[in-house]
Amino acid sequence: MGHYDLRIVRGEGVRFWDEDGTEYLDAVSGEWVVNLGYRHPRVIEAIKAQLDEIEYVTPVFENQKRTELAEKVLSHAPDNMRSVLFALSGADAVEGAMHLAMRATGGTEFVSLYGAFHGTTFSTLALSYSYPKMLEGSKEGLDRYLTRQTRVPNYNCYRCPFGLKRESCDLMCARFMETAIKHQPDAKVAGVIIELFQSNGGMVPMPEGYIEAVRDICTRHGVALIVDEVQTAFCRCGDMFASKELGIEPDLIVMGKAFGAGFPLSGVVAAEGFTSLRGWEAGFTLMSTPAVCAGSIAMMEVMEEENLANNTREIGAHFMTRLNEMKDRYSIIGDVRGLGLMIGVELVLDRETKESADELTGFVWKHAIDNERLLIGKSGPVFGDFGNVLKLKPAVNTTRAEADEMLDRFERSIAAAQARLEAAH
Repeated sequence: MGHYDLRIVRGEGVRFWDEDGTEYLDAVSGEWVVNLGYRHPRVIEAIKAQLDEIEYVTPVFENQKRTELAEKVLSHAPDNMRSVLFALSGADAVEGAMHLAMRATGGTEFVSLYGAFHGTTFSTLALSYSYPKMLEGSKEGLDRYLTRQTRVPNYNCYRCPFGLKRESCDLMCARFMETAIKHQPDAKVAGVIIELFQSNGGMVPMPEGYIEAVRDICTRHGVALIVDEVQTAFCRCGDMFASKELGIEPDLIVMGKAFGAGFPLSGVVAAEGFTSLRGWEAGFTLMSTPAVCAGSIAMMEVMEEENLANNTREIGAHFMTRLNEMKDRYSIIGDVRGLGLMIGVELVLDRETKESADELTGFVWKHAIDNERLLIGKSGPVFGDFGNVLKLKPAVNTTRAEADEMLDRFERSIAAAQARLEAAH
């Protein structure tokens, strides 16, 4: 996947070093994976201690750490959740949720959003967006394998696909989903799958009332509500789960990315009635090994003890305040949006027309890493319609001083892009 020649050899906290000893500041937690930063001592200590006992237990047998981890996850999940299905990556956890939804509802089709991204396995790729700029046409030749799914327009108040205004739209994006469930599919719908804060599709937050409306639609039609929290869980948006932060009870929650505290681990949290699978229908030889589970438990214990849900809210609010102040100073910033420490900054060439500043967004990303030694993220052009959105997702234990250092470096790169735009005109 590498497209940038950077050989990283060491990391600690919110910083990492390359092979030449150059220090970088990481504002995206690796790839929103090390939510406590690199090499958190509690996580490393827990993994080492477990390796002194046993490194592997087949999923066929009981694994004490796996059970402890499942109990820990359920203690933080919405009240309706009853069990955990483990997997290895976000994509195969999504497939696990699909399995569970199909067995519970008897349906076989799924509804996803235009700008959705749920993975690159054959079934999850079918749920994810298609876009001409996607690298080398990533779906080419897969027609015979990709499952039939139903797509509906995105929620996106900054660029409403219906051309409506939030104050008068009556949540058309949610209401359209009900129309799709009733009229579009060729078979019964098993589930609706939604990111609670759409990431690769452009760092887009849901409008107020949207997820509640979708929850009601799914309930009335006997369809599973699957929320993809691969990127939003583990204090990224505040509470351990964004579902709790937003006050909703899905039927299935997908976990990944940060779940393993830097190691391969994913899973599905399932509500009552969504916990049955046929024998050998889901499972992976290396899923939920004791050492990985030990690291994940330690990560969540740190989050509990240090009240990192609240730190995320406070530092996230500080990021938003400073970024909106930058928006006042730099016309290239069209929109700033976030939930906790899941933040997107959309760049435009003109605020009135909202013309995307794709090239300048790439310039900011490269200027930040080359000149400021700051790692930020970027949506697109490979990942979705919005190749003009910069991502900031620092560790959830980021301090105020570290946040300001990230923001200072970020602003210098934004200023360079603004000067470049003005020089071109």
